[in-house]
Amino acid sequence: MLKQYEELAVLEQGDDGAIVSIRGQGGPSVLLGAAYLSYLDRVLARAISELHELPPRAGLQLLTAEIRTLLSTYEDTRAKYEGGGGPSEARSLAELLEELDALRRQFE
Repeated sequence: MLKQYEELAVLEQGDDGAIVSIRGQGGPSVLLGAAYLSYLDRVLARAISELHELPPRAGLQLLTAEIRTLLSTYEDTRAKYEGGGGPSEARSLAELLEELDALRRQFE
């Protein structure tokens, strides 16, 4: 269900998103633009390839998993409300998930 807020205040606007205040939320929220999320997708792919060269590190695994969750949620929501969900600028979400699964298996 789409939530509608009666009051949304932009606290700080940037080129890639904004920090906003939503009435009823405990603190400021961050809104990220689609182009910035696509950029994060490319950065994540690079980080994953570099991680293959390092010994296992729990913090890096957690960080890549959290970014994966963020990007996956974005793609799912975009597909649900915009009816698209095709490949991102850099590559498809399916490719990203395959790489992350391979990384997870490597660290097990």
